[in-house]
Amino acid sequence: MKEITKQLCEGVQLTAIAEPKFKTSSIAVIMLMPAEPENYAKWSLAHSILLNSCEKYPSVAEMSKKMQELYDSHINGAVSVSGDVFQMSFTISAIADSYALNGEKLCQEMTAFLLECLLHPLLNSDNHAFTEQAFQTELQELLDTIDGEINNKRAYASKRLKEIAFAGEIAAHTCYGTREEVLALTPEIVYQAYLEFLEKAQILIYYVGSENVSELENLFQNAFQPRKLLDLHFYSPSACKSEPVIVRESMQVNQCQLLLALKSNQNINFEPFRMTSLILGGTPFSLLFSNVREKLSLCYYCSSKDIRIKNTILISSGVSAENLKKTQQAILEQLELLQKGEFDDNLLANAKRYIINAIRLTGDTPSSCIGEALERFIREDHASVEKRIALFEQIKKEDIIATANTLQLDSVYILEQEAQA
Repeated sequence: MKEITKQLCEGVQLTAIAEPKFKTSSIAVIMLMPAEPENYAKWSLAHSILLNSCEKYPSVAEMSKKMQELYDSHINGAVSVSGDVFQMSFTISAIADSYALNGEKLCQEMTAFLLECLLHPLLNSDNHAFTEQAFQTELQELLDTIDGEINNKRAYASKRLKEIAFAGEIAAHTCYGTREEVLALTPEIVYQAYLEFLEKAQILIYYVGSENVSELENLFQNAFQPRKLLDLHFYSPSACKSEPVIVRESMQVNQCQLLLALKSNQNINFEPFRMTSLILGGTPFSLLFSNVREKLSLCYYCSSKDIRIKNTILISSGVSAENLKKTQQAILEQLELLQKGEFDDNLLANAKRYIINAIRLTGDTPSSCIGEALERFIREDHASVEKRIALFEQIKKEDIIATANTLQLDSVYILEQEAQA
């Protein structure tokens, strides 16, 4: 696998990952802006409109027809927030040119199609707003997404914990905005927000495949104008509260949700922080899984996830009502075991194998290549695969103990069963 990064113009960067084993070509355009929660609803709605219509292909049916002509290629995207940065991504994939039956230049064609969606949206008759039909369709989809968050209790609990743990910070806001903010939008407001985003956003372009990218360079270079480099803050640590905040809510649920946020007030390197989370609850052989779930049988699931850019580890578990207190106590006891170094050396060895295998498997799919390259951009990490593996291999038990001892309980969120009348 060979990776080359080139600056097409100020604020626009192309990274080409050449991998002959892939039978497809994938292109991702990722736009980055300093996070502004008051604009999330506008940006998210604009993103949805761009994905589902454009001037040349004004309906979903016509978009789908074009995709079928490109050998059933597909386009998708997502919005998200990393640290204090809002991300808007668009990804398109098709089979490699060498597999086209009639010698079509599929890579060029899908790039042109993607740029049609990004740069030539479907507008109303005076060209000052998105069409009412496209706006209303995607508006309802966005409202359904926001309303639907409450139905997935695990996802809802995770959202609530972040609101509590990161209160007063950008990370407390979801990337979709609120229902009230969405309902206040108009086609004109969203179109103007789109124009500003397109003009200012820093743009990362990723290509994964086996084709020559020189023609793609020209297409993208002609599409995007230079822009002033933005001050993007991905690393945005969250200070631990002086006393843990505990919030309880009641709903009609079959299974209670118990979530904890642990924070470090120190700047820990990525590798020991990730490894500590893996050992605590990020693997099927972790302390939380082996002890709290399996040995003690206190919960249906129990796992941890690190948010390195916030210096935070989030722990989530599904628990029966009678085991809430015992489970929380057991979770904190596992953290204490880490802090005292009372864990088997094999646990560290297994965690190393787990993360190293994951790194080596990164190049198995185009999407994983793009995701991993983006993560390295966020971390400003340009090390090779072997160098990244070496950093994990060098971690000692003492590093895990030291990292664990910086962690403190910041917040607890409990979603419990509503009392029966």
